[in-house]
Amino acid sequence: MAELSSQAPRRHMQANKRRHPKAKPRKRFWSFIRKLVLWCLVMAAIGAAVGYFGFMMAWKRYDNWAAEFDLERINDLEKPSIIYDRNGEEIGRIYVENRSYVTLDKISPAMINALIAQEDSRFREHPGYDFLGILRAGREYIHNSGDANQGASSITQQLARNAYDLKNRAKARNEGSFGRKFVEIALARRITERYSKDQVLEFYLNRVYFGSGFYGIRAASLGYFGKEPADLTTREAASIAALIKNPNGLSPLNNPASNLKWRNHVLNRMAKEKYITPDEAERLSAMELGLNPKPLKRGVSHIYDRISSEITAYLGEERVNAAGLKIYTTIDRQLQEVTGKALEQALENIEKQPGYRHQKAADYHSGSANKPRYLEGALLVVDNKSGAVLAYHGGRDYTKRQYDAIRDGARPTGTAILPFLYATAFDTGKSPVTRILDDAIDNRLTGIGGSEGILGEWGAENSKNRYEGMITAHRGLSASKIAASLRMGMEMGTAPFVKKLTDFGIRKPVREAGSTEVNPVYRPKIFVGTEPASLKEMTLAYTAIPNGGSRPQDIYYLDRIEDEDGQLIWESTQAIETRNNAQVRKGATSTATAFQLHNILNSSLKNGSAQRIAPHLPKNFKGGVKTGTTYDFADNWLFGYDSRITCGIWVGFLEGKKPIYHGAFSSDTCASVLGAAITEAERQFPAGELAPPPSVERVEICLTTGKRATHSCYDIDPSDKKYRRHTIFEYLRKGDSSLPFCDLHGEDISAPVSTFTAQNRILPLPPILPTRPILQGDDPYHTELNQVPANRNFELLGAGENVPEAQALSADPVSSDHTDTSITLPAPRPITIPVPEFIHL
Repeated sequence: MAELSSQAPRRHMQANKRRHPKAKPRKRFWSFIRKLVLWCLVMAAIGAAVGYFGFMMAWKRYDNWAAEFDLERINDLEKPSIIYDRNGEEIGRIYVENRSYVTLDKISPAMINALIAQEDSRFREHPGYDFLGILRAGREYIHNSGDANQGASSITQQLARNAYDLKNRAKARNEGSFGRKFVEIALARRITERYSKDQVLEFYLNRVYFGSGFYGIRAASLGYFGKEPADLTTREAASIAALIKNPNGLSPLNNPASNLKWRNHVLNRMAKEKYITPDEAERLSAMELGLNPKPLKRGVSHIYDRISSEITAYLGEERVNAAGLKIYTTIDRQLQEVTGKALEQALENIEKQPGYRHQKAADYHSGSANKPRYLEGALLVVDNKSGAVLAYHGGRDYTKRQYDAIRDGARPTGTAILPFLYATAFDTGKSPVTRILDDAIDNRLTGIGGSEGILGEWGAENSKNRYEGMITAHRGLSASKIAASLRMGMEMGTAPFVKKLTDFGIRKPVREAGSTEVNPVYRPKIFVGTEPASLKEMTLAYTAIPNGGSRPQDIYYLDRIEDEDGQLIWESTQAIETRNNAQVRKGATSTATAFQLHNILNSSLKNGSAQRIAPHLPKNFKGGVKTGTTYDFADNWLFGYDSRITCGIWVGFLEGKKPIYHGAFSSDTCASVLGAAITEAERQFPAGELAPPPSVERVEICLTTGKRATHSCYDIDPSDKKYRRHTIFEYLRKGDSSLPFCDLHGEDISAPVSTFTAQNRILPLPPILPTRPILQGDDPYHTELNQVPANRNFELLGAGENVPEAQALSADPVSSDHTDTSITLPAPRPITIPVPEFIHL
């Protein structure tokens, strides 16, 4: 029984097991899941902690790197050196990056809105980096298998990258793109903490590259649309904002279609960000680009090259290119532009001449393998007193040919050399009234253009040259008489002429073969400009005429250089002398000779070789002009001056000696250029009268004899039979008594009275007929004269009537100044006829 009782609990347990089956492992599964999740959370927390600490350790590295950058230098830009004219106007710049800084208030709001809409829509909210933008870029990166099409850099990050050149710095540190991005973010955060959002925008817009060589918003605004950034419209601002994605590829100058497409994309972005309405975006998208390029100019010209080379030699290339220097020159911007246009127009007009048979500038392309051979021209305008350059054109187009004809060129001067030949003559005893023979001369005596021929056939300043026999030196120079001038030169000899050329600063002519320094030999052809000289030499030489016989030591175009703070760092010696009125000049000739030359060159405009130039000059022009043409019409020169400036012009070919065209005289090819230069120069620098110096005196000269006039120097004008005073006025050296008085029209009043004889010519005065009877009472012998004789060859003058103003009777008078030569003939005096005594044998 007891045994049965002990087995009862066991049976009971077995019965219960049968009634309650064994539990399934479901609860264990969820228990496992719970444990797994718990372990994952624990591991995630541990991983996060490890990752956080690892990230922070890595971030600390990049953050420390970002902290190394000096935020005070974030706006350190390359500052171009600006070239200013004499009035402080910009005429060029020297730079590596073409940039011009402008403050944010001078930038159109449309430009700022376009930039933010395109590049960083949350710019004003984020702390320098856009976390959402980074996530979008990351998603794009994963979706495209490592090829990101959407940028994650905010405007501030882009500024950090460009301002501190992070790409190159990362390469130097062997950092990858992710490491550089971390530095960008860290640096952007620091920039945002240091500067305001508006300051960041200003820094960015003045630094970013906008394609086509334009750095900064002002360069781009002017370079694409010809306006200041403050004036940009929404359409124009969108075009510029589109460039940031691909500056050169989307440049409207290089690829207008692509720029138009991306401009419209920016307009749509602006509409989405509610800067403009969708309708406005649609309207603007239908419009053209509206380009109007007026870029900031580097200064592509010969004078820019001269200035850049000189200041680089003074200060070094690195300092000039990025120091923001202020370079003040002597150039007058307006005169430079006017003369440049006039010169180019004149050269184009020459190329249109029927006889022009050479290459034209428009047909030559810079990329050609052949050298340019088109017609060239050069112009130089200088201040007479100081030598300061006011306008400088060393050639026609610097981009096609960099050769500087002013500095490096030397061409035969032709008749432009004649004033210095006559200066030699006047300084060695001759005067403007010296008689010289204008007649044919054998070319074999001179060696011009061959071994045969008659001199005078070549190089005369007009196509109807004629010999005039005995003429004055005044006439010889004013009319550029070749044969007469050369004959006068041969009479003087070459030695004094060569010496005078060096006095004027003109290089010595080339000596003949076999000559030595001790015994230099020159052919007489040097008297008429067969030897070369530069435009610089000739222009400086001509300044001696209005300068009273002296010329500046040299030309100069650099006045002074200042740093960006306005501190003087260099100044021209000639500029200092000019400001102190202590210019050093070289004496070339006497004051008397200089004024005599001026008087002749001024009269040449009225009745000499420069007559065709006079219509191009201002009215009442008080200066002088000298033409210059070589015997083969290969080189044309023209010089003009007034009391303030001197202008020199050359036109010809740099290669060989070939005529511009047959009959190409400088008075035809260069007149318009000189006219434009003188007109603009007189507007900028009003000229005064060139008064005669004390060393000369105004003397009346008989035109027939070339001697001092007497009260008897009248003649009958064959054209109208009027009786006129036959004289001119000339300037001679004061006290010069070598010129006698006229002995043709009456007594030589310079001779002693005792020498007067009956052999002296009688004054050729036609009788003045009475207008009423001269007898009182009867006239039994009919002595009353007929008042109107049938065969008179002179004009009857009434009582008290003036003799008409004297007119020059020569074919080419020197001067028309006869305002004080009219006289009134007195009433006839009673005539007593002596009755001879008859001697009775």
